[in-house]
Amino acid sequence: MRAFPLTKAPTLAGYVSVLRQIGAPVDAGLRRARLPTLFEEFPDSWMSYERLRIFTADMARREGIPDLGLIPQAADMQQSLSRSFREPVLSAPTLFRALQRIPSLTSRQTTDIRFWVEPAGDQVRVCLALPLPLDVPGYSIGETRTLGLIANIIGAFVGSSFAPTRVLLASRAGDLHFDLDAAYGGVPVHTDQPYGAIEFPRTLLSSARPAARDHLGHPGSTPPANLPAETLACALEACLAPYLLEGYPSVDLAAEITGLSVRTLQRRLREEGESYMGLIDKVRCKAALSSLRDESLSLRETGQRLGYSDQAAFTRAFQRWTGTTPGEYRARTHTSE
Repeated sequence: MRAFPLTKAPTLAGYVSVLRQIGAPVDAGLRRARLPTLFEEFPDSWMSYERLRIFTADMARREGIPDLGLIPQAADMQQSLSRSFREPVLSAPTLFRALQRIPSLTSRQTTDIRFWVEPAGDQVRVCLALPLPLDVPGYSIGETRTLGLIANIIGAFVGSSFAPTRVLLASRAGDLHFDLDAAYGGVPVHTDQPYGAIEFPRTLLSSARPAARDHLGHPGSTPPANLPAETLACALEACLAPYLLEGYPSVDLAAEITGLSVRTLQRRLREEGESYMGLIDKVRCKAALSSLRDESLSLRETGQRLGYSDQAAFTRAFQRWTGTTPGEYRARTHTSE
């Protein structure tokens, strides 16, 4: 298991889209949860899964939408699933093959989720266990939403009218402040279970995805998953790039992201041969190399995105990282392409 669970930016994007549609103050909620307000500028970035759950629970409570995880748009696959997860699953020839692929691909979307398929008489269960305990705020929102995404994947193969035989929720009945019968359209729902699951007839496993919908490419064309190594430094480094757009991310912020005290964070980084300042330097370097490939941004804008107050400071840092200036690097990269 990783130092702390991570999830890709699209996981948050589905919720944010729904909340913006109803006029909720999303940016204020992101700041309260210590999530980057400009995360959409880095669509392939990672973030703390626990911070995400805090955000969804807070927004659901403040906006009076306890069934946030069940709002259809929140389970939109195109927006809510990372491409490196979505394409290999939806390009499978049958539902059975798609479900076989998911366990090895879940970490491309959210780390530390457990996913498995098990028989249940003439039914089959697609099961999951989220990477945080039940008492973490927002667990029920995350569970209902993730099961909704699984139902959408099944529906992509068997048809949009798909409805499960029944739904199992690990979430406690007392944490679900909405009408389950109405939310699931009369499908039986059982709470307080050992895990969450979607149950449906085994005969559906042979369902093939209609060719008319098969426009998502093939696994070979899928971008790499860029999964961080299982160290605290690598997990934190993976989360920090979007925060650069809001200024220098302080060590106090990093401690909140990791769920550690500042002293414990610094000690553990030292044990891994890292320092917090050195980590920020790495994040800035990687973000600079990526941003300089985008010619719509000026060199000055690129430096500002990385938290530098003036162009000279950015140029000095970039020369220290690469031995060349930002302008020279951009020109060389453009020529090689």
